[in-house]
Amino acid sequence: MARRVAWRVARSLGGTGKDGLLGEVNASAPQRSKVSDGAIGDQAHNARTSDHNPCGCCGIVCARDFTNDPRGGFDAYAFADWLAKRCAAGLEPRVKYIISNRRIASGMGQGHPAGRWRPYSGKNPHTKHTHVSVRHEHADDAGPWSWCPRAPEPAA
Repeated sequence: MARRVAWRVARSLGGTGKDGLLGEVNASAPQRSKVSDGAIGDQAHNARTSDHNPCGCCGIVCARDFTNDPRGGFDAYAFADWLAKRCAAGLEPRVKYIISNRRIASGMGQGHPAGRWRPYSGKNPHTKHTHVSVRHEHADDAGPWSWCPRAPEPAA
């Protein structure tokens, strides 16, 4: 019988809904839909490498999805653009990559320029949510992300 590994969400992404990036998103749009929110992967994720799966060393899940719900106060596409600009400006070392609306942008120190969108052709186009993965070494950096819908954009 396979042993179940205890897991938890990276503190930087927020596990309780009141902390980390999830806490900031929830505070900015308390009435937003959470229908496509998620952290831990499903069976499809378990069959492949995914940041939605707990890491083998300590069981941390380094990805979280945020539902796109402009009517409820959270435009996940605008959020993704804001976060990509922060990566491009060198302001957000925690981000590994962002996927949103058929696009993907890398974080700092990855194989592509930070914050630059390129086409994403994965099985899930991420049109109902934005995906954020954090780098394992920054998974528990629970410092503020500084998200708010009217946050000033960093200089590019």
